[in-house]
Amino acid sequence: MHPGPAQLQLLATMVAVYWLLLLAFFLMCFALAAYYLAPYWQRYRAYARAVATCGYLPDPPKPRAVRLLNAISRCVTGYQVGKIKASGVENLPKSGPAVIALNHPHYTDGFVVQQLLPRPARYMGAQWVFRLPFGIGPLLARCGGFAVDTTSGKGGPARDAAVKVLTTDQQLVLCPEGETHLDGALGQFKKGAVRIAREAAEKLGTPVPIIPVCLRYGKYPGSWIMKWPKYRSYAYLILTAWYYRRGVTVVVGKPIGADELSGDDEKDTELLRSRVAALDPAGR
Repeated sequence: MHPGPAQLQLLATMVAVYWLLLLAFFLMCFALAAYYLAPYWQRYRAYARAVATCGYLPDPPKPRAVRLLNAISRCVTGYQVGKIKASGVENLPKSGPAVIALNHPHYTDGFVVQQLLPRPARYMGAQWVFRLPFGIGPLLARCGGFAVDTTSGKGGPARDAAVKVLTTDQQLVLCPEGETHLDGALGQFKKGAVRIAREAAEKLGTPVPIIPVCLRYGKYPGSWIMKWPKYRSYAYLILTAWYYRRGVTVVVGKPIGADELSGDDEKDTELLRSRVAALDPAGR
C-alpha cells in the first residue's frame, strides 16, 4: 500500500524539522564554543603580536619546549639538509653566558646548531619569521626565540633583550649578517654581536665569550634567489629539498677572549667576521 499525499507531506515536514533541529543544535554548540574559547583566542592573538615585536623577550624555554625544538630540528634538517658533520663542538660552553655567532647561509641554520648545543639557548630571529602564519611565531617564542627588526637602526630593543639574556646566565645564538645569504658567500657583519657581548660584560663585571661558528652546506641555490621575497625563496627550498639536500659541515672555533677585543665596534666586528671566515671548511 503506497502512502497518500497527506502522509508524504507529513513525512517531509518531519524530515525538515529534524534537519532544522540538528542545525540549531550545531549552531548552539558553535556559539557556546565561541563564547568560552573567545578569551583564550584573544590572549593567543595578543601573545602572537607581542612575540613578533622587536625586543619582546618571552620566558626562557621549558624542558618540554626544548625537547619539542630538538624534535623539530631533527625533522627539518633530516628533510632539507641531510647529514651534519661537526668539529670543534667542545668549544661550546656548558655553562655561563656566551654569544654564539654564526654565518647565515640557509634558513635552517638555527635548527642545525640546535642539535650541537650542550644546553638550551635563546635565538635572535628576523621579525618576518615570527610573523609567519600557522602559529610559527608563538611556537618559536616558546622554544627560546625572540624577534629582531633587521632594518638598519631599528634593532635597539632586540639588542637590549639580548643583553638581558646574557646577564641572566643564558647563551645567545645570533647571525651577525642579519640576512640569509643563499649563495654561500659571507656577507658583511652588523655590529650588534660585539655590542651585545660588551654591554653584557659591563653589567656582569666579567667577560662574555663570543664563539665563532661557520656552516658550509653541500649545495646552494645561488645569488639569483636572493632577489626573491623571503617567503617565496623559503617555499622554493622546501619544495626542492631533494636537490639541495647535500649535507652541512659545521666548524666551531675557539672563543674570542676579552683581551682580543679593542672596544671599537667596527674593529671587533671585523675581527669576528675574519674568525668565522677562517673556519670555512671550503677555504673561502
